[in-house]
Amino acid sequence: FTMPPKNKKVRQDPSQDTPKHAKQLNGEMLYTYLALCKRELDTNKDAGSGLLKASWAKIREEYNAKFKITREPKYFSNVWFYQKTKYNGWTWLLRKTGNGFNAETRTFYLPPEEWDALIKINENVSTFRKCGLLHEDLMEAIFANRVATEHV
Repeated sequence: FTMPPKNKKVRQDPSQDTPKHAKQLNGEMLYTYLALCKRELDTNKDAGSGLLKASWAKIREEYNAKFKITREPKYFSNVWFYQKTKYNGWTWLLRKTGNGFNAETRTFYLPPEEWDALIKINENVSTFRKCGLLHEDLMEAIFANRVATEHV
């Protein structure tokens, strides 16, 4: 048995780059990811509906360096699609519920039977039963004007 070299980036198991793991991203890591995406979108306004390949490379490099990990490109793609799905669910719920939204707390207050009915129509809204949309301002800046068919 040999000890791994010190001060090296932690090599993540590629199995950690799955959609399941992308869904678990939160806190500072999620904020950092979203902030990097927004910066790249603002910098390259002519990129159309998504990010340029060079932007993805920058995001990956900065994110991995900040957290001293190695995430592969597929992970960033998974996070993008999951967060976009979450944002689309949020906006759909806002349009559907009207009175059930508390603008002060940025959360929804609906009777359980209404939640159940909405989740049957759109399962992506179930996460908002207990909380609001994390980093709503960044999510809106990134996804509000993106077309549904974009690819990264």
